[in-house]
Amino acid sequence: MIIVGEEWEELAAALSQADAPQRVYVVGATNSGKTTLCRYLADETATHTRTAYVDCDTGQSRIGPPTTEGMVVHSRPPDPPGRAYLRFVGSTSPGGHFLQTLTGAKRLVEKAAELSAGATIIDSPGLVFGGVGVEFQFQMIDLLRPTQIVALQHGRELERLLANFARHPEVAVRRIPVSPAAVARTVTERRRYREERFTAYFADGLSQEIPLRGLGLQGRVPDLKDPHGVERRLVSFNDPENFALALGIVEEIHPRRRALTVFAPPFDPAAVASVRFGSLYLDLDADPGSMESSRP
Repeated sequence: MIIVGEEWEELAAALSQADAPQRVYVVGATNSGKTTLCRYLADETATHTRTAYVDCDTGQSRIGPPTTEGMVVHSRPPDPPGRAYLRFVGSTSPGGHFLQTLTGAKRLVEKAAELSAGATIIDSPGLVFGGVGVEFQFQMIDLLRPTQIVALQHGRELERLLANFARHPEVAVRRIPVSPAAVARTVTERRRYREERFTAYFADGLSQEIPLRGLGLQGRVPDLKDPHGVERRLVSFNDPENFALALGIVEEIHPRRRALTVFAPPFDPAAVASVRFGSLYLDLDADPGSMESSRP
């Protein structure tokens, strides 16, 4: 059950009554209730206009599996949501993957506009503190060009960031206190959520060999002639627009025939244009809390 505050209702009403397309960037620290607010806004606004929900939190992703940013367009009920578009960042944290996070978010927001979304709700990563956090959020906002910034604050922790847009003539800044009902999840709980999402995503997985000849290779590409240590690396198979068709776990690299054997949900290899290698290793058979690692 979502506990709705007066500020939430006012924001949803403003989005529903807007004459021009709106792009809302929701920013706040981890456990500030960003995702709950974004889900509420998407549901409410979709009753009036086509609404895109863009999920940029690769650690606690709601649209795709962890390590991905996602976008889905909600039409007016009772029509079901459209296709989920995914961009594979390759990590569950923006750290060390700022460029991939920024590019993925930009492409998803652009795709929402291509699909004629009247409102686009952007759920941002929770990295907001320190110089790195402020700079990262500044670059995200500057690149995505929202019409509104919604800041969820306990006090004034986001003011250093918001000052950069206070005089922007085309950006409205809304400050909303963090709801007392916001649930703080521990690191262990957040890890458990990721493991549950990975397990569900790969539930129908099977081993399959994917030829690499003629495909683009992106990300942290290994030496295919010396594939030691690549087993269990997470990869994505992408369409020509670099949206992820499927994620896979590398089981083996075959240098002579230039191919990968991966464990992945069923997908069409003929639709693949490129393969992106992430930085995360995944062991689905590991004990709880040990599924993810940054190296084998």
